[in-house]
Amino acid sequence: MYKLNKKKGFNLIEVICSVTLFSILFMITLTIGVKVLNIKKYNKEINNYTLVMEEIKNRMIYNAAYNEVEQLNLEHKYYISKEDINLDKLRQKDLIDIFIESKPFQEPYLVISIEEGYVLKLNLKLYAKVNNNINIMECEFYKGKYKR
Repeated sequence: MYKLNKKKGFNLIEVICSVTLFSILFMITLTIGVKVLNIKKYNKEINNYTLVMEEIKNRMIYNAAYNEVEQLNLEHKYYISKEDINLDKLRQKDLIDIFIESKPFQEPYLVISIEEGYVLKLNLKLYAKVNNNINIMECEFYKGKYKR
C-alpha cells in the first residue's frame, strides 16, 4: 500500500491569507479611529460655538439695555469678528465694543439682525467653518422696552 505524505504546518497560501486578513482588520480599525477623532474635534468646535452664541444671547437679554441694542442698530454695528468669538474675550469686553461695522472676511464671524419696534426681534447668525464646511448656527430672541 502506498502511504500518503502528510505535511504538518502552514502552507505559503495560508500565511498570505492570514496576513491579508490581519491587514484588512487593521485598516478598518485605523479608519474607525481616525473618524472618531474627527467627530470629537467637530463636536468640540460646535460645542464651543454654541457656548459663544449662548453667552452673547444672555448678555444681550440680561445685561444690555434696550437703548444699547438700539444704538448698535443706529451705528450699523452688526458683526463680531473671528478674534472676538472667544468666551474669555467676550467676558472681558463690553457688549457694545464687541460689535463692528464691517463684515469680516474670515470665518468664524457672527451677524446680528435687529427688527425695530416696541419689542426688538434679534437674530444671531454664526458662520463657522468646521471640517471644511461652512455651518450657520442661528438663534432668535426678543428684547423689550418695558419696566419690571
